[in-house]
Amino acid sequence: MPAPGVTAALNFAADRRDGGIWSNTWRERITQALVAQPVTLHDARQLPSPPSLEREGFEIHPMPLDGGDWENPAWVAEYYLPQALQLVAALTGAAHVAPLYHGAILIRDTGDPHRAPAAEFVHLDQTRDAVQPFLEMAADADLRERYPHYRIFNLWRSLTPPPQDVPLALCDQRTLEERDWVIGRTVEPNFPQGVPYLSSVHNPAQRWHYFSAVTQDEVIVFKGFDSDSSQPMGCLHGAFQQPGLAPGSVPRASVELRVFAFYES
Repeated sequence: MPAPGVTAALNFAADRRDGGIWSNTWRERITQALVAQPVTLHDARQLPSPPSLEREGFEIHPMPLDGGDWENPAWVAEYYLPQALQLVAALTGAAHVAPLYHGAILIRDTGDPHRAPAAEFVHLDQTRDAVQPFLEMAADADLRERYPHYRIFNLWRSLTPPPQDVPLALCDQRTLEERDWVIGRTVEPNFPQGVPYLSSVHNPAQRWHYFSAVTQDEVIVFKGFDSDSSQPMGCLHGAFQQPGLAPGSVPRASVELRVFAFYES
């Protein structure tokens, strides 16, 4: 029996030829052509077996913090980042873990026009080719030679209490088809030339999930990339408007971190 869920609109690529430009910073530069498609999102908390990083590609775990000084890079580097790396190492069995882009975090806030908005479209954050510069930033040549197999994991946590007005949708990585992928570019002040990302056209075979009522003491971990081309690349994901919320719900704020995990084989 399918897990309980909701029916909501997800935004998919409307043009197979071009995913357009997305920006967390420069909203006026966004040129994506998107089409909304009603999709059933199953509550991953209600699956017969808890989802796993190896199977569906995502999990949720308790990770309480004593406060959170997210605006303070020193606090992030000295307090949050070591705990996040330790969690990824424990969950994945990786031989080595390292933060992507020097451990930079991204704060989104649907209630603050000066913050990055929720990314309300389905996507993977990078193409296979786009990973290489970030890999070289995170690991020297010796490390890359020693551990040729690596993955990227995203750690997503809500900074506001449930219910979230725009929860995170996650696609079972086993249900993605490469023929559906559409390449776009993310353009930001720190990489104005753009970083290629992947979106997707809608495919009814895709299986979509979300975690209901995510608390501020939980973290969603999901796979965003796999260097082994024989394995699923990762989980399409994106924000969606939660149907049926009472007026006055707190706008969602969230924080994201990406981590490399390196494997012996």
